[in-house]
Amino acid sequence: MKRLAILFALALTLAVLPGCRVTSPSDEEFQKDWADSIDEAAEDWAADFEAAWEEWSAAWSGEDEEGAAKNHYWKVLDGEGVEIGTVTDAEQVKALDDLLSDDRSQEAQLTEDPGDAAYSYVFCQQETLKAGQKEEDREYEQLVRFTVSASKDVVTMQILEDLPALPNVDLGDLLTFTYGVPAEAAEALRDPSRFLE
Repeated sequence: MKRLAILFALALTLAVLPGCRVTSPSDEEFQKDWADSIDEAAEDWAADFEAAWEEWSAAWSGEDEEGAAKNHYWKVLDGEGVEIGTVTDAEQVKALDDLLSDDRSQEAQLTEDPGDAAYSYVFCQQETLKAGQKEEDREYEQLVRFTVSASKDVVTMQILEDLPALPNVDLGDLLTFTYGVPAEAAEALRDPSRFLE
């Protein structure tokens, strides 16, 4: 996860900072101060991004801070984003977990989203138990949405967790990744009836 966070922080830096140059050629001290402040801001943002990414990774791990297991389930949405069911059976939840595991997405080749959603699977996990909160009062949070393409063997992963804001920058693209999956995985995801009770 840390490598992925650093990669996206670097990508953001390379995308945003080239446009933040001072063009005054006569004041070298000002230019140096400006460059240093931009570098410092980028480092601060990258640290915030990495901390948020680690927090999100911990949430995805299925355990809270004390190592207690958090329950989770999957919501299934059609191509229009309308909920068609939930996957709560432990065996089927594990089958989806295995198909959409985070480890697989890290090894996959990133590609372009063809924009033709067949179905989406939303990972919903119990929030961390807060001090004084009763176990039965724990809410479920939507953390990640995986959308399988209708025409290509690709999945788009969108992180639904909020990350630190950066002025004048939309982080939506940095929180969405499209990657290739094996044909059998894509076919399984295009048939949600096999997971629904």
